[in-house]
Amino acid sequence: MSSRTDKSGIATAGIIGLRLKELRKQNDWRLSDVAQKTGISVGTLSKLENGKTELNFTSVNKLAAGLGVRVTELTSPRGTVSGQRTLTRASSGVSFETPDIHYELLCNDMSHVRQGYLRGKVISKRFDPEMPWHRHDGQEFLFILSGTLMLYSEHYDPVELNAGDSILFDSSMGHHYVSKGRKPAEILIAMSLDGYENVSDSLRSQSGGSTKNATRNLG
Repeated sequence: MSSRTDKSGIATAGIIGLRLKELRKQNDWRLSDVAQKTGISVGTLSKLENGKTELNFTSVNKLAAGLGVRVTELTSPRGTVSGQRTLTRASSGVSFETPDIHYELLCNDMSHVRQGYLRGKVISKRFDPEMPWHRHDGQEFLFILSGTLMLYSEHYDPVELNAGDSILFDSSMGHHYVSKGRKPAEILIAMSLDGYENVSDSLRSQSGGSTKNATRNLG
């Protein structure tokens, strides 16, 4: 994942590291204190602050949960939002990869919001019944931008969704996304940020999809 520059001129890949430095200074935390709170190693945190590494979606949630802050407080540079408007240019959002879906965070630089907006590219091509379900508090809205998505859930039969279709469901119910067809399905997601948990990274190493950019479970 390459670094991009947002409208304030700050490289997206460095925003989280800068915010971590600010929070440590405000709270008089050492890197070892943050490591103990979050379960992320001192070495990784040091590299993050110095712009030498990036975190995936699960690790950012893990960092935010350990520090007791919202994800948007880590992914948003301070002082870049005025009024009630925020804008994400095409392909300029913060990107994260998990084994089954690639995410781009949209309009995430407004503080104190409880809703997250993401664009997703579903790369999973089959449903694995042994794969841990995605689940998180609140509701989730999906709009299919292109391709065909098979939505699997605990209490319903699988449903096929094509471009232009949308669905709203209780996201505490286990669910999975599978792309049907030659090209990955692209989807727009609106979801609650409270208590977010992405368990796809706890996939068995022998299951499909690369885990080179993913950590284990959020925990």
